[in-house]
Amino acid sequence: MYDIVIIGGTLPGLISSIKLSKKFRVCIIDLNQEIGFPTNFPGLIENQDLLNELLDSKDKLYLKQNELGFGLRSEWLMKYLTHNAARNGVDILNRTRVSNLFYDKNFSIELIGGGPKNQIISSKIIIDETERTYSAPGDKIHNFSNNNQFIISVNESQKQYFVGTIPSLNYQNITNCVLKIDRDDELTELWFDQEPELNINWIEVKKCYSFSNPKFLNVDKYVEISNEIIEKLPI
Repeated sequence: MYDIVIIGGTLPGLISSIKLSKKFRVCIIDLNQEIGFPTNFPGLIENQDLLNELLDSKDKLYLKQNELGFGLRSEWLMKYLTHNAARNGVDILNRTRVSNLFYDKNFSIELIGGGPKNQIISSKIIIDETERTYSAPGDKIHNFSNNNQFIISVNESQKQYFVGTIPSLNYQNITNCVLKIDRDDELTELWFDQEPELNINWIEVKKCYSFSNPKFLNVDKYVEISNEIIEKLPI
C-alpha cells in the first residue's frame, strides 16, 4: 500500500516525490524506459538556488548564464532527480502503464508492463501527471478516469513545440525561435512554434508539449506546479 502514486515521471512529479518521500510512501509510474529521456521542458532556470534545494550535484548540468536565466542539460537534471528520488525510497516503475483503476476507500491500480508481478498496486492518493508526460508518436498511454477527489492534478495550457540542438558555434542568426538556450557544453537548444524551414544540421530534434505561455518556459514554473500539487493534497 502506497500513500501516494504519481502517474507520470515528469519534472513536477519527480520534485513532488522527493519532497513527499520524507513523510510518505511514494511510487512513480512512467511509460518510458528511462524517466526524462527525452525531456519535454526547456533547459532553462531563472532562480538557480532552486537547484540547491533538490540536487546534491550539478556537475553535468553544464550551467551557463543566459539573458533569461541559466541554461542547463535538462536530461541530466531529470537523471539527478530520479537518483535522488530512488535514494529517498521512492519506487519507480518504468515501462509501465495504468490500464484501469478502481476506488473503494483506497485505489486499486491495474498495471501493464514492467511493474510488480501481481500487476496491481494500491494507494490512498493519486497525483495525475499524464498531461505533462512525454509520449512519442504511436506510444501507448495510461487509461483511467480522473474523476475522483483523491486524484490530484494541476493543469496549464500546453502546445506542441519543435526543439532542436546544435553546436553553439553553428548558430547563425536564427531569429524565428521562441527560445534560445546556450549551455556550457557548447551546445544551444532552440525552441520553435513549428519546425523551421531551414537547412540545419541538428544534433538532436524532438517534438514535445510544454506551456503555451512563453513566460512559463523554464524549470521555475515546473517547481511552482509541484508546490501547487503538494498544497492540494488532502493529507
